[in-house]
Amino acid sequence: MRDHRRLQRARGGHRADQGPCSRQGTVGGHLRQRRMARLAPGPEGSRPRRPDRRGEDDRRSGGGRGMTDAIQIALDSFKSAGFAVVDVPVLLPMEDFVRISGEEFRRRIFVTSSNNGHDWCLRPEFTIPVVRTMLAAEPAGGRFCYSGRVFRNGRPGEADEVWQVGGEILGDHDPVATDASALAHAVAITAACGATRQRIIVGDVALFSALLAALDIPPAWRARLTALFGEPDKIADTLARLEQRRFGFPSFAAHAEIIEALSAFPAEKVGQLFADILSIAGVKTVGGRTTGEIAERVLEQAMLAASDGVPAETIAAIAEFMSMQDENGGDLTIADGVLRLEALSGRIGDRAPFRAAVDRFKARVAAIAALGVDLTTLHYAAGFGRRLGYYDGFVFDIHDATRVEVGQVSGGGRYDGLVRHFKAADAVKAVGFAVWPERFRRAT
Repeated sequence: MRDHRRLQRARGGHRADQGPCSRQGTVGGHLRQRRMARLAPGPEGSRPRRPDRRGEDDRRSGGGRGMTDAIQIALDSFKSAGFAVVDVPVLLPMEDFVRISGEEFRRRIFVTSSNNGHDWCLRPEFTIPVVRTMLAAEPAGGRFCYSGRVFRNGRPGEADEVWQVGGEILGDHDPVATDASALAHAVAITAACGATRQRIIVGDVALFSALLAALDIPPAWRARLTALFGEPDKIADTLARLEQRRFGFPSFAAHAEIIEALSAFPAEKVGQLFADILSIAGVKTVGGRTTGEIAERVLEQAMLAASDGVPAETIAAIAEFMSMQDENGGDLTIADGVLRLEALSGRIGDRAPFRAAVDRFKARVAAIAALGVDLTTLHYAAGFGRRLGYYDGFVFDIHDATRVEVGQVSGGGRYDGLVRHFKAADAVKAVGFAVWPERFRRAT
């Protein structure tokens, strides 16, 4: 059996927020302080190595064998379900993470440069490298699992280094049934690790996308709102500006045709074009913003100013979706969530894209129940999404109901769009989840 206290070449991807953790990110002497955002370059081809600290992980996370037991329980469960263990290097090319998760993600990763000028980073998550590597080796997909540490430049109160054990399901499968199976598997693992009283938060990015597709909304605004999903406050602010018709720079309206053509391309590519133009002009930063951030803001404002307004009934429908809560402002029970979605679908005329998404949501809930998951533990959060840039469907977080302050002990979701980045066949779909072993000592 592997010693899972060692820093392995493994994978660890699905996360929403890193919760509290006692370990500071220290890798081979390169990370000398918790907020250090850049590593000193090393010899070509060298990889940071973590000192052998056998036994320290458990002592730092509360003592005993809780963490290593949770790692072994999770790995054994994945293996018994037919998942093949995948090793992923600790040091990875930075390009994929920034390209897929966006420039904002660059601030969260530890970066170094090789002697030939290539940018590398300490493994910030597992999903992207596992999908890239395994689709190249097995284009039809498969079931893959991993175990190891991930490293992120944490926000205040967060750890820079945490352990993840997780699994990815890639292939031609029924999304509804496989989503339900992934959640049921995560429920079983977390219960076996000690979190027997659970509170499960579920959402569906595809519901929001389908609602926007069903409504009368210009492409620029659809793209803007989709990009903001997972940040309810920013969506609320955007809707308020729409109601007051306060958007964009009016001077851009004269360039509507050009801007409309640019909006057909991915925002990151157009933003990079603007950033290059600014760099040629000698502009590096303005008010602390980089050229990339300036370009993103200019592009957004140009697209918004060049587009038509949004009808009041469309704004009301989006606001209704985002405000789906109980009378106390909390998440809905899953049963109430289904009822509210049905009601909204009826109010907008049961338009095809949203009606179909609601039906899939209902079918998934039924499939989850059929697998024995207690539906009273499920709660629906309409605005629940992730900021990693690739989740585009069902998402979930599992909390220990007795210790919710430790953060989620497991989380995952569907990311069919990610496999398209790596030129997978149209039939290949993807869903996965991860567990956080270090949290079970605090959660039990």
